[in-house]
Amino acid sequence: MIRAGIDEKAPWIPATEEERDQVRQQMHRLLNTSHFKNSRRYPALFRFIVEETLEGRGEFLKERLLGVRVFNRPPDYDTANDPIVRVTIAEIRKRIAQYYHEEAHDNEMRIELMPGRYEPEFYPPRVHHAAIEETGEAGALPSAAVPSNGAPGNGNHPAAAQAVPVDLPSDSPPISPGRSRTRLSLLVRWGVGLGAAVLLALVAIFGWQWAHPLATEELWKPLLAAHQTVTLCLPAGSTGSEDAKAAGIISSSDSPKPSSPVDGQVTSAAAPSPTFLDHEHEGENVVFSDALATLRISNWLAVHDRESRLRLGTSTTLDDLQQGPDVLIGGLDNGWTLRAIAHLRYRFAGDIGEQYWITDTKNPSQRDWEVNLKTGYPAFKHDFALIARIHDESTGQVQMIVAGIGMTGTAAAGEFLVDANQLEELRRKVGPGFRNHDFEAVLGMDVVNGIAGSPKILAVEVW
Repeated sequence: MIRAGIDEKAPWIPATEEERDQVRQQMHRLLNTSHFKNSRRYPALFRFIVEETLEGRGEFLKERLLGVRVFNRPPDYDTANDPIVRVTIAEIRKRIAQYYHEEAHDNEMRIELMPGRYEPEFYPPRVHHAAIEETGEAGALPSAAVPSNGAPGNGNHPAAAQAVPVDLPSDSPPISPGRSRTRLSLLVRWGVGLGAAVLLALVAIFGWQWAHPLATEELWKPLLAAHQTVTLCLPAGSTGSEDAKAAGIISSSDSPKPSSPVDGQVTSAAAPSPTFLDHEHEGENVVFSDALATLRISNWLAVHDRESRLRLGTSTTLDDLQQGPDVLIGGLDNGWTLRAIAHLRYRFAGDIGEQYWITDTKNPSQRDWEVNLKTGYPAFKHDFALIARIHDESTGQVQMIVAGIGMTGTAAAGEFLVDANQLEELRRKVGPGFRNHDFEAVLGMDVVNGIAGSPKILAVEVW
């Protein structure tokens, strides 16, 4: 029998768990050297790309993915201005080269990083020539078929004329035609086996991707599945308390009773007509935090090849929201948001003293999620927000709600909804069917100097 050697010039694909463990052992040899062990960043990225490749996902290793998964960058971060992945990969490549430059490592398995790629390649230990094992059935080689000087026979042996040449190193002994055919047969079978292994690996990769999507992909799947332009409806002006009054969230004895909603928009019965200056100062001004939440979501949609359009809540009609999926941004200052959550378990509540909270209709006396918007700016320490994904009956569309009590809550909620790492906890709390179920969640976040920290999930309702 002939055991064909592995071509050391071609990358090796570990096919068994034992072979994958051999690669991991070599990786740990490198990580335990002075080239890596004194750093946090280089081992983290090196270990991630090796493990992903061993699991069959190497071809999906891209700069943005590595930035998000290894260095906790947001999904829409600017890779041009933040080259941490490219710089780290270049340094890892240099350190690998330094390791194998040492003569003591010449005969070890090699893990290589080719320029311009993030997927490592594996090479078995170097050998001088293929190992050949001969069984007793081959017998002695006839001298007429293969002369001792390696020249062709005299032509009297048909097998000699039919021999298939096989490239061997110059120091290999001559082989008989029968052994050549055996080697050719093994090479063909090895090629077929390799092709089947590659096909199975591709099937496994796509199967794994289908079975283990990112939490962001599952969250936004119902909106993306429509293949329609997504409407981003954000509030304008500084009329948050007026919208809250109109929706019945707060009341004031000296305020006129609001009229009934018309197409989701509420106006005061005695409200004077605004001047152009009023409209210029309030009607089209957008709070920066609302704009920031809108930008994060629109960027995420753009990365996933979905168009979006911006509409101000004051000029949005029911017909606009019926054209495709919607993202309603802002809470107390967006009448469309208040209308959408009016039947949900968690809603906004408040009084005329600018004291607002998120109420639980199953426990209305609870006031744990409360803020005073008239608190001094440096003393404002906490904010809360509602997020929800619902199928709205009046629009016939899927709607995403991004609504904070204060502006910091809306900004934090917008970032939360495009952060795959933070959404993992939400996916666990919603449970099976995260891709399809409607849900509502209450978020809480600490605030320092007007900047919100990472939100925490305080409550979830699923239906």
